[in-house]
Amino acid sequence: MAEVAKEYLSFLIDEDEYGVHILDVKEVRGWSEVRSLPNTASYMLGVLELRGEYIPIVDLRQRLGMTAAVLNNTTVVVIVKNEREQSLGIIVDAVAEVYQLTSEQIKSAPGYVKIDQKLIDGIASVNGRHVVLIHLEQLFDFQELHNVAQPDLSET
Repeated sequence: MAEVAKEYLSFLIDEDEYGVHILDVKEVRGWSEVRSLPNTASYMLGVLELRGEYIPIVDLRQRLGMTAAVLNNTTVVVIVKNEREQSLGIIVDAVAEVYQLTSEQIKSAPGYVKIDQKLIDGIASVNGRHVVLIHLEQLFDFQELHNVAQPDLSET
């Protein structure tokens, strides 16, 4: 029996292509201003209210140790979720493709790659490009970001 391919949404940061499992993606939207929050990690830009939910918005570039994103009308926010349905918005330069990948196409990152190995699920070679597949729950603490993003209603 042939292995069923899984779909991944890929996006660009600079000239590099990254991807996340398509089932982790809630929506893709253009940039809109967010409300900043004090005393948060440098990569946390703030929160965006979306259909009554406050969603933390993070700069994936900064989280990966790169320079901060330039936010403008071409900036894209990919809203992702974890298995507990907690949402998070990641800032990327552009959405690229949806790829169908089998486990055979996904290889472990070589040991000399600068990124922490637990942060990625692997690297896939697609059409001559290398797509780094991000492990969102290792890269971001969804629970912590969710707690910071939710207003403390007990003080009202």
